[in-house]
Parts: sequence; structure tokens; C-alpha cells
Amino acid sequence: MSTTIKLACLACCLVGPLAHADERHPAFESKYTASLGGLLANRIFNASAGGSVTIDRPGPFVDFESDLKVDDSPELFVIELQWQFSENWNLGLQHFNATRSGSNTLGKTIEWEDVIYEIGAEVNATTEIDITRIVFSRKLWQNNGHDFRVSVGLHWLDVAARISGEATLGDGSTVFTRSQASASLPIPNVGGVYRYSPSEKWLFGVRADWLSASVGDYSGGIWNAAANVNYRVSDHFGIGLGYQFFQIDGTLSASRWRGDIKSRFNGPLLQIAGFW
Repeated sequence: MSTTIKLACLACCLVGPLAHADERHPAFESKYTASLGGLLANRIFNASAGGSVTIDRPGPFVDFESDLKVDDSPELFVIELQWQFSENWNLGLQHFNATRSGSNTLGKTIEWEDVIYEIGAEVNATTEIDITRIVFSRKLWQNNGHDFRVSVGLHWLDVAARISGEATLGDGSTVFTRSQASASLPIPNVGGVYRYSPSEKWLFGVRADWLSASVGDYSGGIWNAAANVNYRVSDHFGIGLGYQFFQIDGTLSASRWRGDIKSRFNGPLLQIAGFW
């Protein structure tokens, strides 16, 4: 075989994979990625709270959607940033906030922070959960448009629940009062990320973060998972559609909230993304 033919064959071998790599979605190899999305969430928030750190049994769960008519389908904004700071390592940041309110004439007696709200009482309620997710991920395998990573990080949670209305005191009298429980806590987690780009236009991805343990003021489990697809519109811009799931289920022993919490929201997510 002549030298020219050998060089031609070598060039084909080298150019082929390069051309194949160029057909990937730009976000697949981008150093920076930023996205802003709107999430139409189906929300559940059940919680109990004692009025003192000496209370071992803070009382039954209050269903904020059913009992207090808090909006169960809020619209949330989700911000996400990704930084591929080395060949194998990535830093991700995600933030979303959900503040909701509602009011109702009680159909049953509820207890919140040692305060009793009787049947027929007019009450107002607000719940707020603010979540910041910080995670480091390491690339384990990448080949032919497939990418798999493992991750470790934490979720910083700020959560609060407030109830106000006519409450019944121990002597049978009633008074208008406000009761609030709140907590701020970091929850570490581990997880995994998988992405696939079949062409320069499409990028598919799934990820999940998880923890079930006793950490500081919190004991219980947490899940944060998502699946999404992004369509490239231009070299540095794309639109995406996904599905977000978040759940926390455990016991709090913080100074301003001693009780239990079960919260979940999930729903479709529409995103715009930039990559460079």
C-alpha cells in the first residue's frame, strides 16, 4: 500500500470521529450552561409543629391544601447554572422558590404550635419553601454521544409555614393569633446524571439526587429528580421541555420548628437555555 493511500486512510480515521463529535448538541461539551424555566407544579404540603422544643409529639398533620385551601398548583421559576471547570468535573447550581397562601373556614379542628383552631374558625395560611441545590459531578464515561456522571452535593432548604385566625385558649376564650414554624438546614445528597445527544439539535438528560439519613436537625429522606430534552435553536441558544420532581419527608428538631414535614411537588418544566 502506497504512502498516499496510508495517509488517506489515517485521515479518514481521524476526521470521522471529529465530524461525529461536531454533530453533538453544543451543550454536550459546553463549559458554561444557564437556563431559566417555569414549572407548573402539583404541590402537597403536610406538616405538624410543636410550640416548644420540649414537645415530643407536636400533634397531628395539617393538610395545607385540603384543610387550609392553599394553592395546590403554583407556578414556580427555576434557575439552573452549570460550570464544566475541568475535563471530568462539573459544578451545578439550581434554585427555586414556592410561596403560597390560602384561607378557609375550618371543617375540622386543627392544632399548630400548641394553638387550637376550632371547627368554623376563619383562618389564613402561608407556606414557603426555598431550595438551593449545589452539586459536584464527575464524569465516569463518555462515548458516542452518551455521558454518565456521579454527583455529590447538598440541598439548602429554607421552609416556613404560618397559620393565623381565631384560636381557642385553654380557658375556652378565643383570640386572634398567628403561629409560625420555620427552619433552615443543609441536607447532603448523592446522585447520578445521564445525558445523550444523538445529533447537533437534540440533547436528552435524566438525573436524580437522593438521601435517607439523620443529618443535624433533620431526619428523613429527600428526592430531587428531573428528565428533560433540549432542542438547539442556534449556536448558543436552545429551548427545552422537562419534568421536575422534588420530595422531602422527615422530622425537624430545629429551635423554631419541632415537628414533621411531608412535602412534594412535581410537574412539567418549560426552559430556555444558553450555552457557551
